[in-house]
Formats: sequence, structure tokens, C-alpha cells
Amino acid sequence: MERKILRLLIIDDSPDDAEGTVTAVRKGGYMLKSQRVQDLASMQAAFDKGTWDLVLAEFNMPHFGARMALDLLKRADLDLPLIVMTRDVRDEDLVQIMRAGARDVVLKSQATRLAPAIRRELQAVDDRHALQIAQAKLGELVQQHRAVIEGTREALCYSQDGMHVNANKAYLALFGYSEASELEGVPVMNLIDKVDHARYKEMLRKNMKDGAVTAQEFMGVRKDDSRFAIEVALSTIELDGEPCTQMVVTDISKRKAAESKLQYMSQHDPLTGLFNRHHFLQEAAKTVDSARKGKVAATLLYIDLHQLKRINDTLGYAAGDRLLIRVTKLFRERMGDDAIVARYGGDEFVALLPNKSTAEVKERIDALHKALRDASFAEGGKSYQCACTLGTAPIDRNTESAQKAIAEAYQASQKDRPAATPEGPGARPIIAASVEQEVSAPAKPQPTAAQPPQTPAVDAPRAAQSSPASRPQSATAPVKWVEQIRHALAHDGFTLAYQPVVNLHGDPAEFFEVLVRMQGPDGKLVNAGQFIPTAEHAGLSTEIDRWVARVAVEALATLHQEGRQATFFVNISPPAFVDKELITGTAQALFAAGIKAKYLIFEIDEAAIAKSPTAAAGFLRSAKKIGCGVSIDNFGRDPRALEALQDIKIDFAKIDGSFIRNLAGDNVSEAALRALVEVAKSFDILTVAKSVEKAENLAELWRYSVDYVMGNYFQEADASTSYDFGGETELSSDTITAPSWAAR
Repeated sequence: MERKILRLLIIDDSPDDAEGTVTAVRKGGYMLKSQRVQDLASMQAAFDKGTWDLVLAEFNMPHFGARMALDLLKRADLDLPLIVMTRDVRDEDLVQIMRAGARDVVLKSQATRLAPAIRRELQAVDDRHALQIAQAKLGELVQQHRAVIEGTREALCYSQDGMHVNANKAYLALFGYSEASELEGVPVMNLIDKVDHARYKEMLRKNMKDGAVTAQEFMGVRKDDSRFAIEVALSTIELDGEPCTQMVVTDISKRKAAESKLQYMSQHDPLTGLFNRHHFLQEAAKTVDSARKGKVAATLLYIDLHQLKRINDTLGYAAGDRLLIRVTKLFRERMGDDAIVARYGGDEFVALLPNKSTAEVKERIDALHKALRDASFAEGGKSYQCACTLGTAPIDRNTESAQKAIAEAYQASQKDRPAATPEGPGARPIIAASVEQEVSAPAKPQPTAAQPPQTPAVDAPRAAQSSPASRPQSATAPVKWVEQIRHALAHDGFTLAYQPVVNLHGDPAEFFEVLVRMQGPDGKLVNAGQFIPTAEHAGLSTEIDRWVARVAVEALATLHQEGRQATFFVNISPPAFVDKELITGTAQALFAAGIKAKYLIFEIDEAAIAKSPTAAAGFLRSAKKIGCGVSIDNFGRDPRALEALQDIKIDFAKIDGSFIRNLAGDNVSEAALRALVEVAKSFDILTVAKSVEKAENLAELWRYSVDYVMGNYFQEADASTSYDFGGETELSSDTITAPSWAAR
């Protein structure tokens, strides 16, 4: 197999001789990634940090040499060829070293022999690997054949003219029969549900015409007449010289149940059992499409609870969850069986009422109003009632989109909202405006580019949005930014940018920092630093965090399907620390995409940890529970942050860029960097140097044992993930071949 780059480990105590060896190999037509070592410890360290194709070892060294290197290879069970490269060797030593496992001995004065010897040994390694693969495949085929013959692993039956001829024990057990004689002369169709007979006959015809066909799913019928899901694969074979149909049957009832559960989880809120936001938007979009075609009309309701914040703050989130469950039951009972009801955010709910007149909508709203007014929630020895505001919007021919309808209903709910919502025990529900006004939904001015539709900050943490006092007001947040952020959330106006995080010691694994950008009114992308502070102040940052996590998982899935095992760092804003749905939603998205959680790393700023240590620690524990990695950003600003996380295994620490930018020649920065790396290592945390802009900083970073680097010197953040991690090589004080970035 032709190698683009030869990974060469050189054991030699002479830098000049090693340089001559590298020159000879290059003249032989090889591109190199090489490292020189001169003792056992450094050789072991080289094996721990990277993989190698071949070892060149000096025979005559005072305390180390080819014999000890061969012993290390044997103990490590590495199929790695070793060639002795020396100035002189006695015949008896040559014989001994060859018997010990050396593949060849080349004199340094005959360096032209080196390249052909390397080529021969690399080909031998490839041949051995190919043989191992072939032997493994042969073993698999033998195992599969044995499984079929023994009849213990797959449910098999053989039929002629549609009648059972024979079946193995697994097939009999699957359908509830004890002896093969019970099936002799019984039509195979008897074991397939009648509703699937036509499809099964068509499958049989295709099998007879074209050979083996793709497996299909049917409902099987057991001897006791019970039904279960099966997958059937057909193929035509010869049995005793006669054409015969072989049927392989798999019981997929458990898989179908798991798929059904997964589908339920992807569509429903885990706490309340109502539909979740994603599914509701899908259903609302379908309703809008039908309404625009004149097929159906509907009314959309937006309901915002207020008493929840008081209960959360005074009695805890467990009590708040119990309140949500009680309220959910009321919604189901009063909205009717034909309504689509969803939990849209922490304490916000939406519903679709299809084909209802104004009077019918008013009747259901009044019923909900009365139920909330009459309901009593006892917690902590006190009785509570849940205040709310409610708004409606019609879905008809004039509705532009589901997001616009939700925004309109939200605005209707806020129209007559009081400055302060009563939250004491016995507080009464609040309805935003008269039902007649809301149902008729008078036309509102159409939004312009400068004034996008306002979408509620429904995905902010419950504690941050349960009362009107915590809502963003125009006096406390720049209106322009808030409008643009809401517009971007409602119209998918965000995009992701990626910046590579490169291993400083040659590991080609792909890591990317994921950054969010917003499309501005002029079409230009706006960096997160310009709008995230406003988003946090306005209660919108958590919704952005959820969007970033969801889209990052989708991008990860695409890369993994391409065979690229990439890992993403995703930054999280402080308001998301108390957002349970961010973690659960991410876990569901990873499971649905088939991505292991370890490939997603949640990253939070050190200053945010120091400011809210309890909330930050809780979020990181939740992230670790679902299998995600965790990282500290801007490490080194505040030592209190790491102290607050001593019981949590932190995976990465990104060193603040201020320690890196002026590293060369700055004694203070060097001392600080050394101390930070030592602290991280003591906690078994991998370090990442940010803001690497200069080539001269790389050697210093390697010398201080920094693990990863990132910055514009390698690549600025953009929408592409095409960075070539495999093109980088190891940087060390003894590196013979300069890393690829040194030539840039």
C-alpha cells in the first residue's frame, strides 16, 4: 500500500547521523514525519503519543540501542519493522540482532540501500495485514455457515410452491410450533397476516424473477393466532436438486417497540407528556399549508403561566414540576381530544384548535379559564393558583407561517398584560384580552425588514421567564438587536462557523470549536460577541443555545456518516445552566442521530463559573451524565472556578488568549502559562492554547506540554469543516522534519 507520509521513529544519539538518515530516506522518494529518540523512556513516550510505520535504530549506543528497542516492540506486541542503521557491526552481532527480530542491517556508509529496504518491509507489513483481514473474513464466513447449518441463530424455512418443506428450530420456536412435521404441507401464507398477503405475493414474484430481494416487514401469525412484527428475506436456492425458496425471518417486535418509543420521545415533552416544540411546529406548518389551500382552518392559542416562578423560587423545581403536570392535565381535559397541545417552553404552552368557530373557541377558553381559577395547588402548607395570560391567532388563507401565527398569538397575550402579575397564594388566572377580540384576531401591520415579527423567548430557563418582571423590556435591552435576534430565531437566521482545534503532538483526530453567527439586515454575518450579551439580557440566549446544540448534532451526524469521527466544542451561555431541556433535548438528538455523546463537548466560560458556581456545576454534572465532554473556556482568569468543580471530571481547559499572544520573550506570560498547564495536568485536564497567531509560539507551547492549539494562524472560523488534520505533524525539540504549518 502506497503511503503519502512515512512515520519514521529514529533511535540515534547523533543528530547529524539522524539528519543523514532522513536525507537518504527522502532521496528514496518518501515524505516524512519523523522523530529522534535516544533512550527507552523517550521511545515509550513516542509510542504512547502517536503511531509509527517503521523504526530505524543505531546498533552501537552506550545505554540504549537496537536490542532494547526490539524488546520494547515485542512487549508492546507491535507489528512494526525495525531496521538497524549503524556505522559498523561484527558478523556475530549481525546474526544475533537478526535472530532477535531486526528486519535488516544497513551500514550508514551504504545509505542508498535504506530506501529499498524500507519499501520491502512496508510491503511485507501490508501483506501481513491483508492476510490477517482475509483470515478474519474467512473465519466469519465459516462461522456464518456453521450458524446456518446448526440452525440456531436465524429462523429459516424452505418452501416449494408456497408450501413449507422444512424449517429449523428457531423458526419453529418463533411461530410457536414444536415439530417441523406440524408445518409440512402448510402454506407459508398462513403465517403471514391477511392484510400483508398482497405485499408478500409481490415479494415472491420479484424473488422468482430477479433473485434475492430487499427484506420487507410484515405482521407474522403465531400458532396461537397472536400477531407480531417480523422481517422477511427471500432467496432462491436448490434443495435436493429442486428449486426452493429460502425464507429468513427475524422477530423485530422489540425493535419496532423501541422505534415507537424513540418516536414518542422525539415528539413529546418528557415532563408533561404533551407534544414538544419541534413536533408542534411541524403540525402547525402542515395546518398552515392546508389552510392556505382552503382545506382547513384553525385557531392557535398561546398560554403563558406566571405562578410557576414563585413556586420554583420558594419551594424548588420539583414542586414546579408537579404544578406543570397538574396544569397539563387541565389543558388536556379542557382543550378537547381534537386539539394539538404542546409545551412550547419552560412555562409556555401552545395549542391548535382545528375547524372551530369563534363561539367554540371562546367556550374552550372559558372552560380553561374556569379550570385554572378553580384549581388549587397545595405545596409547602400553602394553596396556590396559577395565573396566566392567553392570546389567540387565526390560521387561514392569509397566514404566512406557523412562526408568524405564534408570534401573533404571543403579542395578543402581552397586549393587556399587567405591569406586575399577582403571585401570592390564591392569585387568580389572568386572561390577556376579551376572547371575542382575540378570536377575531384583527389584522396587524405586516412586519418589515427593520421590524421582524416578535417571537416569544419561550426557551429561556423557567426561573428566568416565569414572571413579567423578568421579561426583557425595551428600556433595558437595545430594541434593534432584540428584534433582529427574534427575527433570526423565527426565520432560521443563524448559521454555524467552525474553527479547528489541532493536536500539538501529531494526533490527527478532528476537533472543531463551533461558533454561532447571525445574519444581519444587510446580509452580512454578525459575530456572537455583538449580539449574545443582548440575547442574555433579553432572555433569548438559551433558545440560541438550543438551536446551536441541535444544529451542531446534525452537522456531527453528517461528518460521522462520511467516516469522519469529529468532535465539536459548543459554547453555552450562563442562562442555560438551569435549562434542563437543553440537556434532555441534546441527549435525544444525539440518540436519534446515532452519535456517541462523547463527540459533543459543552464549554462554559470560567468567569461564568466563578459567578454562578452552583448552577454551573449542576449543568456540567448533567452534561457528564448523558456522556458529553465538558470544557472550561478562558482558563486562568479566576482560580475560584476550578475549585468549585473539584468533584467533576473536566476534560478540556482552553487557556485564555492573553497568556498566548505575547508569549515569546515575555517572562510573565511564560511563567503564568507554565503554572496553568501544571494545574490542569494535576487535575488530568487536557489543555488548549487559544489565539495562536504566530509560528514562533508553537515551540514554546510544545515545550510547556500544551496538548492542543487553535487560532487564526491555522484557520479562521468559517462555514467549512474541510481542515486537513492529517496534514499536521508532531512538533518537538528533536523533530527532524519541520511541521507543515512552519512552511506557511
